Order: sequence, then C-alpha cells, then structure tokens
Amino acid sequence: MATKNYWQRLQRERISRRRLLVATGAGAAGLAVAAACGGGGGDDGGKTPGPGESPTAGATEGAGTPKRGGMYKGNTTVDWGTLDPVTSVGGFTGITARIYNGLVARSTEKTDFVFFDLAEEMEQPDEESYVFTIRPGVKIGPNDFGIEERDLDAFDAKVWQDRIAADENALPRSFALPWLAAYAAPDAATFTMRSNGPYAYFVFRLNPILGGLMPPREFWEQGTSIEGGGVGAGPYTIRPGSYQETGGIIMDRNPNYYRTDENNNDAPLPYYDGIDVARITDRLARRTAFQDEQIYSYDAADQDEKDELLSQNPDYFVTESGSNSFISFTMNPTRKPWDDERIRKAAMYALNRQEFADRIFGPGGAKPNGLVHWPTGPFAFDPEELEELQPYDPARSKQLIKDATGNDTIKIKVMYPLGTDIQFHAEHLPIWQQQMKDAGFELDEDPLDFGTWLGRYTVVDYDSSLSLNQVYDLAETALDWQHSLGPQGDANFGIGIGTLYPEVDEAILKSKQVASLEEAAELVKDAQRLIYEKGPGYLPIVSWLGYTLYQPFVKNITPGLRGAGQYLNNTWLDL
Repeated sequence: MATKNYWQRLQRERISRRRLLVATGAGAAGLAVAAACGGGGGDDGGKTPGPGESPTAGATEGAGTPKRGGMYKGNTTVDWGTLDPVTSVGGFTGITARIYNGLVARSTEKTDFVFFDLAEEMEQPDEESYVFTIRPGVKIGPNDFGIEERDLDAFDAKVWQDRIAADENALPRSFALPWLAAYAAPDAATFTMRSNGPYAYFVFRLNPILGGLMPPREFWEQGTSIEGGGVGAGPYTIRPGSYQETGGIIMDRNPNYYRTDENNNDAPLPYYDGIDVARITDRLARRTAFQDEQIYSYDAADQDEKDELLSQNPDYFVTESGSNSFISFTMNPTRKPWDDERIRKAAMYALNRQEFADRIFGPGGAKPNGLVHWPTGPFAFDPEELEELQPYDPARSKQLIKDATGNDTIKIKVMYPLGTDIQFHAEHLPIWQQQMKDAGFELDEDPLDFGTWLGRYTVVDYDSSLSLNQVYDLAETALDWQHSLGPQGDANFGIGIGTLYPEVDEAILKSKQVASLEEAAELVKDAQRLIYEKGPGYLPIVSWLGYTLYQPFVKNITPGLRGAGQYLNNTWLDL
C-alpha cells in the first residue's frame, strides 16, 4: 500500500539523529512571497541528506556558483492586514518568515526535513517533553525601534508564548490551548515545552505559517506595535516607510543574519540585496508582469496556462505541488435532513469527483479527495481503497433517499458564495448542481455575496454549503471537520458528525495522541473508515496541482518543502 511504501522510503532516507539536530536546510523552496497561495511545491529537487552529507547537498547541483546582489521582485495577491507574526497572514505569504525567527520547522510535504533556526538542537527526554537549545549568534538587525542589536535567547521564546496565551487572536491558540501544557525558560540558552500527552503534530505546529515566529521581546515589554513594521533576526529587515497594508513592501538584507552557505565557502546569506514585493490582484496583470520580468515568479491558473507559458519560454523553471485546499460540500448534522446518515451518504454517493477533476483541471491536473485530502500523503487513502469507501453511485443515492423519506427526491437548502473564482468555485458549482440533481436532490439555493456567506459560515448558520476552504497543511485539520467542535475546536465554521456519534470524536482524538507519525497516519485512516460507516458530514471534492513558474535567472530553487521552506534563503539571481 502507499502508506507502507512511503514509510519504507522514509526509513531508507532517514538521517542520523545528530545530523538531524544540526541540519539547517536544503536549497530554497522558491520565494513564498511570490503569491498568496503559491510557490515552493513539487518534486524532490535537492535529495534528503544522508549521514555525513551537507544538508544542502543536491540543492545547488546545476545552478552554478552563487552570486551576491540584486533585488528579488516578488508579488502578493492579498492585503497584509498586519505584520504581527502572531496574528498575521504574513506568515503564509512568506513576509514575516523573512523577518522573524522560529525555533524549528518541519516540512509537511517532506516530513523528514527539519529546519533548525533559533533552536540549534531539540531533545525529547520523553514523549511529552521538548527541550530546545538556543543557537548563539542569532542577532537582531539594525532598526529604528530602539531595540539593541543583540542575540535572541530563550526569554524571547517565553514572551512569545506568553503573548499567545494572552491574545485571543493569536494563530497558535488552537494548538496551545488543548495541547501545550507548560513552557519555560530556565536560562537564556534553554527553552522547554511540554505537551498534554503524546501529540503527533507537535513540531509541525511550530512552523512559521501556524504562528511559530517570535519578534524580540522588547516589542511586548515596551508595548510597541508591529502591525505595520518591526525587526527580528531573520535574513531581511523591513525598509522604513515601505509597508502598505493594501500595497507592497520592501525588505533589505539583514547584515547581522547568522547563516552562511557551507556549499559556497561559507558565504554570508542571504544572497539577495533585498526583496521588493508588489501587490497585484489581477491575474492577467500578474502574468503580464511576469512575462515582462517585472516580477520573478508566477502561479499559473492551471496546467494549460503553465504549458502555454513554457511554449513561449521553455527556460522557465517550474515547480508543481498538490494543493492543500479544495472545495467541499459541508452539511450541518444538527439540522434536518443531515441528521440522518442515509441522506448524508446519499450526498456522498452523488459526487463524481473524477468529473470535477477532468472538466475543471484537465487530465492529470487534479485528483479525488477522501475525507483527508490526497496531498497529505500517507494520511490519505490510496485510490483503490478510496473508491471502495466513497464510490460514485447516484442510483444508490436515490435508494437511500427513498428509504429515508418514502419519496423519490428530497429538497435541501444550500448556500454558497456567489460568483467567486477563488479555488475554482465557479467551475465547481454547475457540476455539483447537476450531480446532486441527478442523484435525487432538489436544490433550494441561497447564493450570497462573499462577506455574507463567510459570516454565516463562521457561526454555522446554514443547513448545507458548497464551501471554500483554507489551506490545510495537516491531516489533523481536515479530520477535525468531522469532530463535534469543528476544525478549530470552537464549533465555528462546521459541526461534525461527532456531535451525533461520540465514538467519532474519540477516534479523531486517538489519532493525535501518539508520538509516531507512522502510527498517526494509520489511526487517521481508522478514524476515516469509522466516519464513512456513519455517513460523513463534510466532503472534500478534489485537490489540484499548482504550478509556479520562475524566471530562468532565479537560481537554486529546491521545491517540495512547503512552510518549512520559508526559512531557506540561498536562492540567488544570475542577472
């Protein structure tokens, strides 16, 4: 099975414990500020280092000798909102990860890749305890905030966690509240964390896009706002006056940055003089800017556009990666008719996911999802078992409706955001409408403007919804949609069938309470099998392949690291 092959390969490639502890990264995962949802996916690029190998072995192969200098021209499609890394989407778009530091990051795509930043080592005396040895020399950059250009230490980490505990808007609270039992800084060189029992996703939860970045403690101690700018010990500093909430931002090289390139005579990193990010919301404008070399990367809409651009310039470098997002059909099991497992199963059998994949994305451009989406790898089912668990069978849907109601059809009320092309929702909608009708569902449709839809979705004010979804890097979040408390543990956005079947909540919790990722993957599958038996109330449809193109002069791109790649800063420009 796919899971067995995955873990066998992981075991073959496993690096020594000491090597893992000191590894500092392989290549560059592309520039995450390329777009709000793009960049950094795809095939292996640089291979996983073995004992005694450089952690960047393979990443620079064929790239040539790095050159220092030049401004990388990036772009984003979203407003920043705030640059506070504890509450900001800036971590997702790659901005705050260029400024601030985290303890450690583990790739959700290549789970054997661990990047150590402020922590140079992590020890686990037992399954619940994590001891981080703070790296000396992680020095705060020049700034106008009156903050000393000093080394970060464990006390910065403690204040970071203090702030998360106190701020109800902090991104990591869904992790900290149920799982983080204690933390401490016994001295400047040591930071400790302890979980409430074994927790498979603990290190993943320290990743930059999940709020794992810490500003210097002076900001909190002095009450200085960093919503519009700050400073850390990361590879870049924000150029004063460049930040615009609905515009761009310019970052300059931090002369105090600690990392060097051991594959290039320990040349100081980063290689870029800086990064100039423009906000370009219109796709055609982004494409034109890319073709004119005004920006250096572009997320193609689909494989047809990727192929078209390559036909114009075959020297573009392309990465591809399965999207950790999807459109889903979400049912509220506390409302009729979705409290009846027969009706929920009828909705499941109504979906021909392969039709969505083929019609919207073309051959090979997307794959059907189970309850946990396929880009999560070993946590998802292989196609054969998935077909057995959720076959396309509209005749079976009709029979279930007949059994439940005595009628040939059933009327359901469904809301959805109207006219949005986010995540190809507009393309999904007509296919979904027809498939549901073919399976015996009469649709009482409630199309809403985006803001109204999101407001109602947030407070679960709906019978059912054809829904947009955020990016879910972890199988944990996708599975939590089936939990009685929903994906965030606060009964917002969705209420899962765990509210009807306590054993579902128990199975979901059990899948997290292990230290081994291999065991967690099998328990996640066990939980999914139980949910299929009960009739799932949340149905992801397909996840697609995303394609990011880079200018030929952007060198040393190692794809496939997702959020962990935001720490890597040894790409360079051959201009």
